Amino acid sequence: MMKRTRLPEDPVKKARMQAAALALFASAGYQATKVDAIAAKAQVSKGLIFKYFGNKEQLYLATLRQAYDRLMAIMDETVWQESDDLVAMVTNATRYKISLQLQYPQEFQLLLNGFIHLKQLPASGRQYVEQMMVANQDLTQRLVLPVFAKMTFKPGITATDALTVLNYVTSGYLEKFQQYLLSHPEVTTVAEMEPLLADLTRYLRIVEYGFVAPD
Repeated sequence: MMKRTRLPEDPVKKARMQAAALALFASAGYQATKVDAIAAKAQVSKGLIFKYFGNKEQLYLATLRQAYDRLMAIMDETVWQESDDLVAMVTNATRYKISLQLQYPQEFQLLLNGFIHLKQLPASGRQYVEQMMVANQDLTQRLVLPVFAKMTFKPGITATDALTVLNYVTSGYLEKFQQYLLSHPEVTTVAEMEPLLADLTRYLRIVEYGFVAPD
């Protein structure tokens, strides 16, 4: 009996599948996206998707990994490291993140949906997103703490305290940025976001110096 030789994957078709999966998972989320729709958009058969990826869950996981790896591969850490001032660091980093989101909207939307709808994801996707969340926290510490080391904090205030407060403020304001971008799809440049960035800078100055006047 002759052994059947498995045909090699077609990189062009696989790229189309991955692009279609990214577009649909990003716009509709995991639950609402059907493999039939991905196959139709990629102009391949549903069976070929299963042959390449196994099932919908594994396709989603592969799409998450590809999106995250793509963003990590291009990230410029000097945006954080070259800042001596806390407020400048956060504002510049936020401006940089917005510029990346405008360049890679589908990747950002896919990962953001994963964070927001974590409990609705399949087990492998949920585990990967949780790992990304831990990795992002570790990355933030690695990028921010060297800048903190250049600063002098008030007595009783540690770098960990400052990082905790900073995370609360920036997380809330990043949500505001996301809402603005969703309601203004015509925005294509960071310059159009400068009024919001100016507000962020002002709020960060309040955090840095406090909002109660000295006696």
